This record gives sequence, C-alpha cells and structure tokens, in this order.
Amino acid sequence: MADEKNASAASQKLTGGTLDRTGLLEIFRNLYVERATVLLLVSHRTEERSFWFHKGQLLSAASNREAQLVGELLRTFGLADESVLFSAFERALAEPGRGLARALTETGAVPKYVADACVRALAERILYESFQWTAGAFTITNLEKPPDLPVTFDRTNASLILEGLRRLPYSAPFPGPPLDPKARPVLAQDLLLRYQWVTLTNEEADVLGHVDGHRPASEVSMDLRILARLVAIGLIQLVPPGKQLETRDMESQAILNVEISGAAPPTRLAEQHEAQSKLVANTYRRIDWVTLYEILGVPRDAPGEDIQRALQEKARTFHPDHHLKTALSAHREALETLFKKVQLADRTFRTAESRVLYDESLLQGQSVVTTTNMGATEEVRQQMARANYIRARSLFEQEDYYPAYEMVRQSVEFDPGKADYWILLSRVQRKNPKWVRQAAETMRRASQRLPESVDVWLELAEACAAERNEPERVKALKEVMKIDPGNRRAQSLLAEIASMKPGRGR
Repeated sequence: MADEKNASAASQKLTGGTLDRTGLLEIFRNLYVERATVLLLVSHRTEERSFWFHKGQLLSAASNREAQLVGELLRTFGLADESVLFSAFERALAEPGRGLARALTETGAVPKYVADACVRALAERILYESFQWTAGAFTITNLEKPPDLPVTFDRTNASLILEGLRRLPYSAPFPGPPLDPKARPVLAQDLLLRYQWVTLTNEEADVLGHVDGHRPASEVSMDLRILARLVAIGLIQLVPPGKQLETRDMESQAILNVEISGAAPPTRLAEQHEAQSKLVANTYRRIDWVTLYEILGVPRDAPGEDIQRALQEKARTFHPDHHLKTALSAHREALETLFKKVQLADRTFRTAESRVLYDESLLQGQSVVTTTNMGATEEVRQQMARANYIRARSLFEQEDYYPAYEMVRQSVEFDPGKADYWILLSRVQRKNPKWVRQAAETMRRASQRLPESVDVWLELAEACAAERNEPERVKALKEVMKIDPGNRRAQSLLAEIASMKPGRGR
C-alpha cells in the first residue's frame, strides 16, 4: 500500500506553487527523479531566479539582478572599464543566464575561459543563496530541448546542493522539514537516489558510514544538520519511530557512488573508467535484444540474493550521473536508457510472483525449437522454421523485438530458402539503430542465396536506404528491373532517386 502511495505521489508532477508549501529542496529532488527538462522560475519580493534542468540535471542558475553583480565580478578580475560595465549591464538584464557571458567575451574584455569561470561562479552563488529562501512562488515550464546556455555546471545535483547547504549560516534554519532524532536513517530505497554520484566531506562520509538501518538519528550523528543534508539530497531516508520498512541489503553501502573530498583517487582510476565506458557501450548496443537477466549479468536461474546484488551493482554502474565523467560524457543517452532497464528489473524481480510472470513471458517469446536438432529431417526443419516465423511475425507486430529476432534467426537457419524469413530478420534488425549495417548485410546474403527473388532485392534496397548507401540501393533496384521490367515500385523509387540528383528537378 505504501508503494502505491509513493508511486501516486511521484506521478503528480509539480507545475507551480509556493515555497512555504513545497520547499526548493523538494522541487529539485522531484525534477531530478522525473528526469525533467524544464525551466524553474522562483520569485521572492522583487527578485526572480531561473534554474534550468535537462533530464533532471541542474544546468545553471540566473537572476534578474545579475546586472547588480556584474560590476563586482569585473572589478574582481580588474576589468572595471565603464564601457564594459555598461554593455554587461544591458546584456545581463536582457538575457538572464546568457547575457553576462556574451558581454564579457564579445567585448574582448576577458578571455573566454575567464568569462566562463566568472559566469559559473555567479550561477553557483545564485544557487547557493537560494537555499535561504523560505517564501516566494515558483512555476515550472517544460522545455522541448536543452536550453542554449554558454556555461553549465560540471557537478552533479547532489554535489551542488550539498555545497549550498554547507554554506548556510549555522544559525539559519535548515530549509527542510525538521529531523526527528528518534527516526531511523536508512539508505534510500529508490535506486536513482541511492546511487547518485556525489562528493562528500569526511564528516558526511563518517555519518553515512554509521547508517545501518537500525540506529536512530541521534545515535548516527551528534550533528543532525549533517544527517539532514544527506536526507535533503535523497541519499538516505528516515523511517519514523515504530514504523517498519523492508530495506534493501545494507551490505551494498560499501559500493555507493560516493567520493570523499580531498581523498586520493583509487589506483588505476582511468582503467576503471575505461572499463565502465566499454561495458555501457557494449550493453547499450544490444539493448533491444537483451533480457533483464542479461542486463544484470546473471543467469535466469540465479537466486534472489544474487539478483539483488547485481541490481545494486548495475544501478551504480549505469547511473545517469556518470555522464559527467570525461570517459562517459558521450554516453548520456545510453546511461539513461540502461538505468531505466535496471529500474524495470528492480520492479520485475521485487517479488517471486512478478519474477514468475516475467519468466513466463520469456518462455512465450522463445522459439518453438530450443536446439537446431541436426538429426531432424528436412521436412521437420521446414515445419519448425515456419512455426518460428509465424510467432516471430506476431511478436514483431507487437514491437517485442528481442524474442522476434531470436525466433526468425532460427527460421533462416532452418530454412534459408524462404525470402520472407530473411526479410523479417532484416526488418527486426533495423529496429535497432545500431544494427542498420547488420540488417543490410542480412539482405546481401539473402540476395546471394535467392538472386531471382524480386522481394529480396527490394528489401535490400530498403536496407541500403537505411544504411544511406545510395549506390548499392540503386544497384538493387536495377536488379529488380532485370527480373521484372514492369515493377512499378522499383520504377518509382529509381525516378525519385534520379530527381534528387544535382542538376535535376527544378
């Protein structure tokens, strides 16, 4: 019942409100969990502050009072020329988040790297000071694509928020609900929050190390503000006194995605990052074909304990925060997709009943034949191939591509003389953008085996079009015309291609 309530609450996306009802920390966490791409506007008295998010990551911050800070920043760099100040004032007022950087670079007043550092420092200052706001209004506007910002934060949300909370005056009230000393801290149950990539201070790491799921907050830390900061970013959560919560295996604490500020990096860190990058790329390449067991790297008969350990290991490895690492900067889409698969595996394997249902779905998607059975007669092999093809075609129409691929692949193996089997195999492969070349190669093999099949040559033309191989596409269509000179489809496609050539058409 609790899970249903949490799911319902998570599905109610924020669109606006007041900070006295929904604090800034809660807003940031919701946008992070939702993987939202939005503009958050927060206003208090006469000031309005802007915060940009892309897939949950906080990109930058700006204020309509940026101009008042420009002079101070420029003087810090010894660049208090009046003409530069005037230009910076105008740009900052007209383009919050963008104007200051353009003013500093386009006037030639400072090198770009200095301008970038200046703008990032201003954005961080705006962000950190915003945690002192306890009153005001906010609105959230969805964005279709990431905003065009000259400079973005290069740290994770958790690290940025922690730094802001550390800078709060000790006498200032903490910007979140009061922490009950009798509540029991546990590691976050949500995999996205638990495995955030975050840099902790030694004191914060020490407090985190005392979280065992049993001791109350007062025994975990003498300074409850440190504990409150870890709660604020969602790394840990509090269980009220007397309430029972089925927690995850606590031994996973040793592999949380945390680093200690000032600590020496582990040996062979570059090799570890390279290995992680290869694992992400290789797994994502097969994303449309792999089962949840294969995502986790465990066999289908793995015991529940092994699955839980694999879930937590892969949640850490595939966490979206890792795209901020240099070695994984090009893999943001892959990380987002792979992590969703890990979350799906978490839900699927959470109970024995849900796992049984998933296993049954795999059995339904498996090929009719589980072995090539080389001793079978030719007639039997053809019957098996036909049965697999019919099932694979149905799965393809249902967009269940992985089992469809496995089944039609066996159809081609059992009876390679059927054009329909080759064609379906190529179409299934083309559903994976990373398998476009394999799809074309499938049809090349088919054309060699079935050179008189019009359908095979037409499908090869389609596969070459997806591969952007125009010369081979034209060649395939001409082969169709040799076999069937009156083929209207080939005639139409050849005419279309001819009209697109330079010097043709208009």
